[in-house]
Parts: sequence; structure tokens; C-alpha cells
Amino acid sequence: MIGIRNGRDFLGGLSMIAAGSLFLWFGRDLAAGNSFQMGPGYFPRLLSSLLILIGLVMAMKAVVVEGDQDADAPFNPKAFLLVIGGPLFFAFALTRLGLAPTVFLVTVGVSFASIYVRSARALALGAGLALFASILFTRLLALPLDAFGPWLSF
Repeated sequence: MIGIRNGRDFLGGLSMIAAGSLFLWFGRDLAAGNSFQMGPGYFPRLLSSLLILIGLVMAMKAVVVEGDQDADAPFNPKAFLLVIGGPLFFAFALTRLGLAPTVFLVTVGVSFASIYVRSARALALGAGLALFASILFTRLLALPLDAFGPWLSF
């Protein structure tokens, strides 16, 4: 009989499969098109399929490879709240603060979920990602996003 050797990876893989399947189901009515004429559902289907594939590989690996014996760390509510709260903050703050400050705050905030974080590195990473995201999405891709929102209008 096949047993699960790494329960944490197995549950992680199953959750990735569930999330990918859920996103596929939500986008089922969007036209996918093809590689040359992409419809609005093409990219979400591609990402959902990749998420499901990664989840399958992760779950199968958890059945074959033994997990770390030291992997049973105690529950860390600070890390849990920061990692879950980051995308929620991003969703609510993007239109109000703008892309650059939101990316900066989320990156710096979520980086403190790790016990190995250094403040200077978190600030540098946040500033670099904010600059990169602002240039990429507002200038190069010309998406209808403001680098700085109405709360921080200059």
C-alpha cells in the first residue's frame, strides 16, 4: 500500500490542485482562443493548468520522498496573518494608494513573516519590486494603473 511520507507537501499539493480547479471552473465561460489570437480566458486557463500540474507533482513527490523530521514547526499566527493579509491588502489598497506604494507595503509586510528577515533587505526588496512593477505595468505594458493613487497624488 502506498503511504503519504510528507503530509505537509501532500496537503499543499492538494490545495494547489483545488485552487487551480476552482479557477478553471470560474473561467469556464471565457473564450480561450489560441496562441495567436488569445481570448480573455487563455491566460487564466494556462495559469490554472500550471497550478494543477505543480500541485500534482508536489502531491506525488510527497508520496515518494520522505519529509524532514524537523518540519513540524509550531503554528505561527503572525506569519499566517501576514501571508494571508498581503493579497487582501493589495486588493483593497491598489486603487487608493497606487501600484508602487501598494507593492512596497505588501512586499515589506509579508517579508516579516519569515524569522530570517532583515529590515534593510526587506526595504530594498520592496523598493526594487515597487519600481520594477511600476515601470513594467504602467509604462511598458501601459495597463490602466496609476503608480500613485488618489490618496498619494503628487
